[in-house]
Amino acid sequence: MPSLAPVPIEVVTTPYGRPALLALRDAVAAAKAGEPLAPVTVVVPSNHVGVTARRLLAGGALGAVVTGGAGIAAVDFLTVYRLAELLGATALAAAGRRPVSTPVIAAALRRALADDPGVFAPVAAHPATERALVTTFAELSDLSPDGLAALGSAAGRARDVVDICQRARRALAPGWYDESDLTTAAVAQVRDADADRLSARLGHLVVHLPQDLLRRQAQLLAALAERVPTTVVVGTTGRADADAGVVRSLGRLGVPPPGGLAGADETAGTTPLPVSSGATRVLTASDADDEVRAAV
Repeated sequence: MPSLAPVPIEVVTTPYGRPALLALRDAVAAAKAGEPLAPVTVVVPSNHVGVTARRLLAGGALGAVVTGGAGIAAVDFLTVYRLAELLGATALAAAGRRPVSTPVIAAALRRALADDPGVFAPVAAHPATERALVTTFAELSDLSPDGLAALGSAAGRARDVVDICQRARRALAPGWYDESDLTTAAVAQVRDADADRLSARLGHLVVHLPQDLLRRQAQLLAALAERVPTTVVVGTTGRADADAGVVRSLGRLGVPPPGGLAGADETAGTTPLPVSSGATRVLTASDADDEVRAAV
């Protein structure tokens, strides 16, 4: 397809709470431009936020979205995962792959541990080992190939964790897909789609209160922003440490942080806690119960 010039992303900053909902109403109203049936897709950080926003907009508690009365039509409220599912699941299903579940991931990890447990040999059969690896499996799926290779080249436990998770992923790949695979497929569909058809399907994209977006989630939203008009409603607290995740998310979207957020980063506004090296011990616990026993 011919390359298209990226569509500028409009950024609106707002405090949280009712002002954020009013900013969302204004963004949806601007996207509809007086046409009640103009499609708008609102990406929300959670289903709870989506339900709350939908009810308040539809009930008119925030004011009319279009002239003529309360109510909304042709507005979808989706999480990033649900958006990726709508865009990418069909292609994965056509390839004979199904969505993976936690028990399926756990089974693949148990097989990988049985084949070669590495440093986990003494605790390979412990349930806490399996639970920890399931959590790590999801976390590693958001790393770039270079980042994963760098982590896998480390010595000791990190190397074995990456190796076990990668062997489990390769075993699952022919018949299953996880959120990372789903988002990758969605990005590919967006980039190959006709811009007019994509715009007719999604309409104006409004990203409402992005929090700490994963790398793959930001890639999908950035790919969509290149094809359809996009507005990002950014919530701010005024504290650099609290807003650090939002700034990071904007960076992953390729959007410079607004003036009120420009100084925020992951460490700004934090004060290291005083630690006495002579009176401090670091203990490793296998689970929450073991943490309590060690503390007692």
